Amino acid sequence: MTSKDLLHPDDDLTSGDQEFWNGLMDKVKLGEAEAPTDTVEVAPKPVFCVKTKNKEGEKVFMNICTCEQIPEPKKLSVEELVKLLESEDAMQASQYRIPMSIGDKPHAEVDKKGVGCSVYDIAINTNYISTLKEEPAFMNFFLQVVYEGLSAKFQIELDWDWLILKNRSHVGRIRPHTIRTFRKPVIQEVTQPAKKRTTKHTQPAPKPKYIVLQQPVTGSPNYLIVDVWLPGIESSSKLTLDVGEDRLTLHAHPAMYFLDIELPYDVIPLESGAQYDTGKQQLTVALMTAET
Repeated sequence: MTSKDLLHPDDDLTSGDQEFWNGLMDKVKLGEAEAPTDTVEVAPKPVFCVKTKNKEGEKVFMNICTCEQIPEPKKLSVEELVKLLESEDAMQASQYRIPMSIGDKPHAEVDKKGVGCSVYDIAINTNYISTLKEEPAFMNFFLQVVYEGLSAKFQIELDWDWLILKNRSHVGRIRPHTIRTFRKPVIQEVTQPAKKRTTKHTQPAPKPKYIVLQQPVTGSPNYLIVDVWLPGIESSSKLTLDVGEDRLTLHAHPAMYFLDIELPYDVIPLESGAQYDTGKQQLTVALMTAET
């Protein structure tokens, strides 16, 4: 899925939008920005339950649920997944991501024998369930990601000897999840007094200077910020921006600049925003990564 309608020079710029962008860009330069997000409470629907144990031998259950608000992972074939996992390029292998929501905390329940156990609720995209059920390779990879997520969030170690329950879709009551949603700014052209510039090109469409930043600066980012400098472009009406799940392309007409870059993380095209500063002649694109 791609999103092309990212530049709208005729929209009205509110003070709140301007403050958002000014604050965001100031923090990005300082490496301090947090994801500009809002949150929404959702009710995950249980689909299947995985049984395992922790290192102390205590029973642990994982309720695998679905939620339409969580993005669907990029579609891959089994061969493509295996190729990525076997790749020696760590960056390439990390580009396949499974957006998911892990409950804020485990809930204590009692199994059929009356023995206490811990239960974790995990929510993923509704459509992705069919992929897991049809392809064992994706199920194994998905559970590896879940194990890593639980380990990182709750500092627990789980036994890889797991079992999917046949007659129970979940254990205990599924708690609501609070997931983040991207605060999408109105996409604007910011007009400022600026001297007209003329640029001579020795080639039809040169590649402009750009930089890709991630926030937070360490670990898995919540979003990417792409800054592109476009000397000679006085209006966003000259630009065509296309954002895909793993790629960004930019055309500056007529044949002034062309940029085609592969993004280091998958993003959500429909949750992207762009702003063109006519004074600085700089395009800033905010991209929400496929993470929850």
